[in-house]
Amino acid sequence: PASILNAHRVANSFHARFSALSRTYVYRLLMGCTHHSQIPVFEKDLCWAPTGGHLNVPAMRDAAQFLLGTHDFSTFRSLNSETPFQSPVRTIFQADIQPSSGFLSHHYEHRGLEFWELKFRSRSFLYRQVRRMVGALVAVGQGKLTPHHIKELLERKDSRAFPPNAMAPPTGLFLKSVEY
Repeated sequence: PASILNAHRVANSFHARFSALSRTYVYRLLMGCTHHSQIPVFEKDLCWAPTGGHLNVPAMRDAAQFLLGTHDFSTFRSLNSETPFQSPVRTIFQADIQPSSGFLSHHYEHRGLEFWELKFRSRSFLYRQVRRMVGALVAVGQGKLTPHHIKELLERKDSRAFPPNAMAPPTGLFLKSVEY
């Protein structure tokens, strides 16, 4: 359910999508699961539990720094009907990786599960850009890519250069806020 907390009068030219100054997306990861069945019932479809145990978070943070700033993100976008008409240049203001808590973590904290949030803020994002950035950062955390590979992927400017099967699933992705 949604609740309206307040309302503001806006100009007729206001557009909820195009008038935004920034958007913040959060992607939730769960570490410590050896099998999908170990994801707590109240977390299913609300996070991604990559296989392979724990991730190298310091390496992921190093890699995330390459995403900050203005870049051509062609490698980090999926193709769709709008792709030919959209500029692939975007500016990432924030790319953070921080520990988080589960929704009912006090019920399963003894199991050694760790929740992490990857937070990205930009004026706008390309189609599936956040999921591709998360997938690439997780690949760094798993040792499949190095932090420097993220820089190389940006420099390639080709969506076909993106590692196969590295896109994060939609579970775990949330629009946290929009700034106007």
